[in-house]
Amino acid sequence: MSEEIRSGIYAWLREQTDEQRAEYLMSCLAPAPLSDLVTKDFLTAELSRELSRFATKDDLAMLDAKVASLDTRVVGLETAVARLDTKVDGLAARRDEDSKAQRVRHYWLVGIGVSIMVPIWLSVAGVIGAGGVIG
Repeated sequence: MSEEIRSGIYAWLREQTDEQRAEYLMSCLAPAPLSDLVTKDFLTAELSRELSRFATKDDLAMLDAKVASLDTRVVGLETAVARLDTKVDGLAARRDEDSKAQRVRHYWLVGIGVSIMVPIWLSVAGVIGAGGVIG
């Protein structure tokens, strides 16, 4: 029913009865075409469909549990990383010790080699004789 028809009916009812009864009768008529009105069932279905997109208390509780589980895993990972750091530090210290030991071995070997080679070289050069006396 258009607004123009509603206004016409209201005017006619006011002529036939008093204003209070005309208002009451008009309030009983649908303000728009019935096809445009929404039923409670339709509205309930639409609202529940729209509200289903939001998180519920159960969803939040499940999310809290997952976050707590992740926190536990992160703590476990931090512990594992700390253990690895300790191992890496130990390996680095051992590498430094091995490097120092290798350097000492190198100097010993060079010293031994020099102590063996110098008399031979001096002997070949004729600086020292077969007896080892300089002469």
